Amino acid sequence: MTRFFYVVFIIALIIFGLILGSLNQQVAEFNYLIAKSELRVVDIAALFLVSGFLLGLSVSMAFILKAKTKGWFAKSSDKT
Repeated sequence: MTRFFYVVFIIALIIFGLILGSLNQQVAEFNYLIAKSELRVVDIAALFLVSGFLLGLSVSMAFILKAKTKGWFAKSSDKT
């Protein structure tokens, strides 16, 4: 039950930050390797928030998958 409250609290903080960030309509130039574009500051912050979340999720899922499949390969090598 406490985990649920933590998740709700984190989501509320993210939404609160995005609401406050949406008040800032300042445009910034965003340079990346092959091009550049002008985006609002809140859009750049949201882009990095989502990309960081997806990167962290993929790395943690890789570690979890590695830990779960470690036992499968050990069991199959014992049978041979």
